[in-house]
Amino acid sequence: MAARSRTRTLQVVDTEFSADAVEWCPVPGWHSLLACGTYQLQRPAGKAGGESEPPLRVGRLYLYRFSTEEGCAAPLMELQRADAPAILDMKWCHVPVSERPLLGIANARGALELQQLTGSEKSGCALEAVSSLDLGPDRLALSLDWSTGRGESSASSVKVVCSDSKGCVSLLSLCGSAASLHLLSQWKGHEFEAWIAAFDYWNSDVLYSGGDDCRLKGWDVRTGSSCPIFTSRRHSMGVCSIQSNPHREHVLATGSYDEHVLLWDSRHMKQPLADTHVRGGVWRLKWHPSHEPLLLAACMHNDFHILDCRAALGKRGVRPALLGCFDLEEATGTLEQRTPP
Repeated sequence: MAARSRTRTLQVVDTEFSADAVEWCPVPGWHSLLACGTYQLQRPAGKAGGESEPPLRVGRLYLYRFSTEEGCAAPLMELQRADAPAILDMKWCHVPVSERPLLGIANARGALELQQLTGSEKSGCALEAVSSLDLGPDRLALSLDWSTGRGESSASSVKVVCSDSKGCVSLLSLCGSAASLHLLSQWKGHEFEAWIAAFDYWNSDVLYSGGDDCRLKGWDVRTGSSCPIFTSRRHSMGVCSIQSNPHREHVLATGSYDEHVLLWDSRHMKQPLADTHVRGGVWRLKWHPSHEPLLLAACMHNDFHILDCRAALGKRGVRPALLGCFDLEEATGTLEQRTPP
């Protein structure tokens, strides 16, 4: 078992609601910007006669800038906050659209919303809503991913995939310089909630989805959505995280409520390359933006884990090395910035 990573806390920010999505801007020239989305379930007071209204899902969007100045006591500075429907997921487009960074947000009203940065990183900037598309009635938008994971796509070919609480997967495209959304197709991918959907960053015609039905599925939009190109039952509980490796073709990481991180060769989906038990449901996975073998796992009730997958990617059956893990205190609505000593 790996020792806990030695880290020191730079700053703790109270976000009031639970902070469930945090994303650094990947667009060159804007790397100091951090977006944070929050989620809170509010139960209205009961009415006379015992009736009560359904709970409200509320949230807030924050924009921060991180200062690299020496001796700065609070390097994370809030630039903007805006009340919003509860945010289930959000991700930046990896390439600029109309020369500006673009943030996609999946919200509790069942919509995909796009917000674009205005202003400049040095003189001040803010997010501004530019487009929104409802995925359908009576659903939550649960996840999104951009086709631009390798940072090489042109703005004219950008696509977005979303999943929702009705088990549907939706494929959308951006239209024109105004970054308007167009629904290309939508299909029923899972029997219950489709917790996650993601692109193969090396082939944007191939998508992956995971659901509460314990299924991991692959789709090729060129052949239609009536039948997946594979269905895996290797996870024993709901599949809630998927990410294609942007540095190495055919490498896929998946995570589940079953507390296992699986590494796959996307050409051979019958058996994973490696299986690591991280002792917590794997809500999100993220490959390091520049170090190919490093994978970060956000685990429910068991902190964050950094996995070195170098050996596992070289030989089937070798488990990734657990470089370390670090914990955050169980406090609702805190955003903590940490760095190695």
